[in-house]
Amino acid sequence: MNAPTTPLIHTALGNLPLAELEHVVRWEDRPDYTKMVETYLYRGEVVRESAHVLARRGLMTESATGMEA
Repeated sequence: MNAPTTPLIHTALGNLPLAELEHVVRWEDRPDYTKMVETYLYRGEVVRESAHVLARRGLMTESATGMEA
């Protein structure tokens, strides 16, 4: 029989048990995008943070040659 495993997450301090971390989710809703930022804290210290962005408008581009169509 296998021993129960503890879920770990990779952080700036190495792999830490997920149960020991505080997980905070922050949303930013703007006309051009929606952003979700996930933050994991260990004893009040940020040890992992990631952001996910949904763009509502396409990105504008410029010609690299300077020639106009």
